[in-house]
Amino acid sequence: MKKSISKILVRIGIMIVSIPIILIALFIVIEIVGAIANHAATDKQTKELTAYIEKSIEDASIIDTYSFTGNTTGTGNHVECESKITFNSDMSEDDVDRIFAAQYKYRELEKKDGSYIITVYGDAPFPDNIEGH
Repeated sequence: MKKSISKILVRIGIMIVSIPIILIALFIVIEIVGAIANHAATDKQTKELTAYIEKSIEDASIIDTYSFTGNTTGTGNHVECESKITFNSDMSEDDVDRIFAAQYKYRELEKKDGSYIITVYGDAPFPDNIEGH
């Protein structure tokens, strides 16, 4: 009888100790999956922006692409997807801005050294991920 009670107490003790370990491991897995999903969303956004430029601006010549996943503003604890593409075109800045205004709400268009730089910001699927801290 004493042996069975002590076995039960040992099992209860193991369960009590293992619950926090399981919760910590689950948290880490969720953070890793969130980071992978956020980076995949940024890559998708950048590819879609590249395709949109190639489709909408006939004479566009893409020079460089850049993407960033994380806290782009430095305020708050959130993750955003940032895509930045540098391209050349003979179109006016107003025409180029109108093309992007039709598709993207959060964007910045800049003309520097004869090239356009379009930066698009999007929401991450896991906005509260550790990458936003």
